[in-house]
Amino acid sequence: MNELWNHFHFLRPLWLWALPVVVFVWWLRVRANDPKQAVKGEIASHLLEHLVKSPTVTSSIRPITLLLPLWIVAVVSLAGPAFRRQPSPFAEDKAQLMILAKMTPSMLTEDLQPSRLERVRTKLHDLLDLRKGSGSGLIAYAGSAHLVMPVTTDAGVIDHMLEALDPSIMPSEGDNLVQALDAAVKQLSEQNAAGSILVVTDAIDAGQLSALQRWRAENAMSVQILAALRNDASLAASGIPKAADTLHARVQIVSPDDHDIESIAKSADRSIVTASNADAAQWRDDGYFLVPVLAIGALFWSRRGWSVSVR
Repeated sequence: MNELWNHFHFLRPLWLWALPVVVFVWWLRVRANDPKQAVKGEIASHLLEHLVKSPTVTSSIRPITLLLPLWIVAVVSLAGPAFRRQPSPFAEDKAQLMILAKMTPSMLTEDLQPSRLERVRTKLHDLLDLRKGSGSGLIAYAGSAHLVMPVTTDAGVIDHMLEALDPSIMPSEGDNLVQALDAAVKQLSEQNAAGSILVVTDAIDAGQLSALQRWRAENAMSVQILAALRNDASLAASGIPKAADTLHARVQIVSPDDHDIESIAKSADRSIVTASNADAAQWRDDGYFLVPVLAIGALFWSRRGWSVSVR
């Protein structure tokens, strides 16, 4: 309950400025309906109580009395009270994952047997198999980023493309991770898809940190990193930890078992956000729940003799 109240806000708060106006108009109507006010300037105040009779009250609920709370409820409803988010249109979809695979000569290093690249291929094959039925896409990057396969549920096609990838086919050497991240966001945005990004690399150039910081400031999409390295010692020297901090990314080192890919798959399923704008999740307008209150109040005006003068 406390969490709901912490999220409580109004979708259209400018309507709340109507509250003092409503109260003021109601007060004017109350004064106008008071017969004593009509002759107050013409009859001495000490005689008013004796000469002017107030209308006989036949009911504990008078129209003018009920009008104010109904107006207040109407204004609050128009302001759009909200404390819950709309169910995501992707709630029933499986998470989509854009894989960014670094293709540089360093990925051919054999500190992981048979090589870093071969180990990555095996891991990604197992990851795609684990996420069977979920959409995945593939981007290869070095000095530039290139779309290899748009998001597809056909894991076999991505597997085939992975086998064909090699640092020798890349047009330029380098480490242009930012361009790869932009390409991933573009792919998901064009499809109005929801998902996250997995960066598969053995190092991240520290010279990109400023650009990565700018990218993170403009994009809320979840990022994970699969480090094709042997241990924490090699990870510390790779520049990946600093880049991960900048991107707010989770890092998994390639493990001898399936712990790494299982963790990545679970995190991807939890990290679905719209690619175009993570803040686009809509809040539910709960002002509609106040409409029955207004309807019940309006029923009183079906009673004989119920009216409020607008003169």
